[in-house]
Amino acid sequence: MSSRSDLPSSHVNRQIAWIGFASTVVSLLDIVAIALIVKFWVSPEQYGTATLAISLFPVLDLATDMGLSSAVIQRDDNTPEVVSTVFWLNLAMSVVMFGMLSGAAPALARLQGQTVIGTMLLAYGTKLLFQNVYFIPHAMMKRELRFKELSVIRIIANLVEFVAKISFAFAGFELWCFVLGPMCRVLTTGIGVQLRHPWRPRAALKLRAAGDYFKFGVKTSLSQILFQVYTNVDYQVVAYYFGAKANGLYRLAYELVLEPVRIISDVVAQVAFPLFARLRTRRAALVEQFIAFTRQNLVVVIPFLSLVMLVGEDLLYLIFGPKWTAAATAARVLCAVGVFRALSFVVPPLLDGIGYPGTTLIYTAVASVVLPAAYVGFAWVLGDRFGFLSVAMAWAVGYPIAFGVLVWLAMRRIGLHGIEYLRRVIGIPLCAFAALAVGAGVRWLVPFASVGHAGRLAIVGAATLGVLGVLLAYFQGISPRSIRRSMSDAPPVIEEDKPVV
Repeated sequence: MSSRSDLPSSHVNRQIAWIGFASTVVSLLDIVAIALIVKFWVSPEQYGTATLAISLFPVLDLATDMGLSSAVIQRDDNTPEVVSTVFWLNLAMSVVMFGMLSGAAPALARLQGQTVIGTMLLAYGTKLLFQNVYFIPHAMMKRELRFKELSVIRIIANLVEFVAKISFAFAGFELWCFVLGPMCRVLTTGIGVQLRHPWRPRAALKLRAAGDYFKFGVKTSLSQILFQVYTNVDYQVVAYYFGAKANGLYRLAYELVLEPVRIISDVVAQVAFPLFARLRTRRAALVEQFIAFTRQNLVVVIPFLSLVMLVGEDLLYLIFGPKWTAAATAARVLCAVGVFRALSFVVPPLLDGIGYPGTTLIYTAVASVVLPAAYVGFAWVLGDRFGFLSVAMAWAVGYPIAFGVLVWLAMRRIGLHGIEYLRRVIGIPLCAFAALAVGAGVRWLVPFASVGHAGRLAIVGAATLGVLGVLLAYFQGISPRSIRRSMSDAPPVIEEDKPVV
């Protein structure tokens, strides 16, 4: 049996492969669902209105959980009585959160002048009560690294959501499909998790014993809540200053760029937290795994961002329809943010896994001040000239500041010098810049009138990705063969480590 600090690299890579497969399926389902809905049934105005409610759903989810599930994953002393106490605490917080939502939702609806968003938030609030059915066994399965089973459950649940969204939109529930679909997904997830890991709480309330769980969870969840706030409050700013249609276009630009980056990065992040927790006393192995995860994120994210930079209009036209191509410029601006976001998603699981969730909280606190202030400031100062593009520009200026704070804090904790970190990862972005230059030249040479949107996307995309693949293989040693080799059964050689302090 493997110790907590020694896991074969093949096992980790297989877990990443399963999560990657599930995330790919989920991403495709989301893209197809959104593309069909906004192309056939929902206008930019309606999408912008729905965004005012659905962008707050992740905040509600995290506020209800308060990081207690993360504490179950991270800690080693999970007795049945303490875990049951964690469950009862979470149930109580769900009830309190629903009560607070009953007052806050109508107030937000009045502020934005959209009554329907208050009703949508209250309807979604019932999901906060139901998620208690599965949040403990779901955390236990993550702790046990049962990502294959979790991935299967996730795929089935998202298939149910996909069918529900399309069905409700087709039936005339345009805005409500964005609420009813996720609720169907949650119901399916609860059933699937309980079938694979049946769990019932005990009639126990060990508040003192659960105190450490709560302290860890509060630190972790506050970071995640602040993250969701500063990454979603921009929709409220865009709608308030520029209206529902502008918010719909801005939302689609964000969905095209930063949401896929989040989904792709989440493939690594889901494995990273429990793995970093296992390696927390092995400094050299921890640093190597951190570098490996960072490079993996960049390799997967950068080709996608390169396509958006070069052929964003073509992607929007072909996937969502001509009425959405006005979001292309905002999407290009957000691509600059996407690279930093891909890097940043690896760091919080590292800090949480080695027992420093408070450090992540510092970063998110900085971001939750800098970015909302930038959204409002840029909209107020530059809004008359650039419209909703000004908020995308605020992202591009404000986020690198928060990212710099995050990396500096993490480097200090694990004893990794910034120059060494940059040396190990900078080659991948440099290869991408060279490939972008080639792709831009091909785009300039290709006559649009002759090839159209699909032709330009195919030609420019093939040239850019082909050059990028060659450069990565030659300069970084990253090729299909090296990826297959990384999935082999050979265990890693781990040298004697110094503890993380």
